[in-house]
Amino acid sequence: MKAVLFALVSVFAMSAQAQVLGKIKGAGEMTAKYFRLDGSADVRNVKCTVALNLDQTPENVELGFSFYECEQLGGWNDLPVSLKIDGNKLVNSKGIEQGRIYADGTVEFTSLSRSQVTYNDNKYDGFCRLYSFEKKTLNRDTVIKYKFVKTAAGYEMSREVSEDRLAYKSRRDYPRCPAVVIPTAVKMTSSLNAGLK
Repeated sequence: MKAVLFALVSVFAMSAQAQVLGKIKGAGEMTAKYFRLDGSADVRNVKCTVALNLDQTPENVELGFSFYECEQLGGWNDLPVSLKIDGNKLVNSKGIEQGRIYADGTVEFTSLSRSQVTYNDNKYDGFCRLYSFEKKTLNRDTVIKYKFVKTAAGYEMSREVSEDRLAYKSRRDYPRCPAVVIPTAVKMTSSLNAGLK
């Protein structure tokens, strides 16, 4: 009971802090699709609140802070994004294009991040003797596409996500041999549309 109460207090505190930190706020709906190892998916349609800071100068566009809280899914922050303006392009610190600015004030850009998991891929012969010991790396990518369309009240925002989530599967080279547990990536996609002001 104490653990549940602590969790509820923590979520409330995080949400309250987000409302203070976010300069622009709003609400909308998100469709999230969580894929399983067999290819099937769990689809959820939930209501969300958003609080974020989107700052634009003649030189830069920055999404410095963003907080999302959705029914059933809880709350989370995205990583900050800072891009330089080069004409109508938005480029990262290496000069690689990641977005665009349009004449009507619409801003769209992509955030990319990668994490890695290192594991041992052991293989056994017919006598269940280990004959191969190979270190492998699993790459997990997260791609978030943002679009902010200016309105009289503020912005219409869309946020499209494709994320590799960590899962595990097992393999047996022969029925009597030890199972080898291998990390793998399963896809999660989501689409959020919200009005902000």
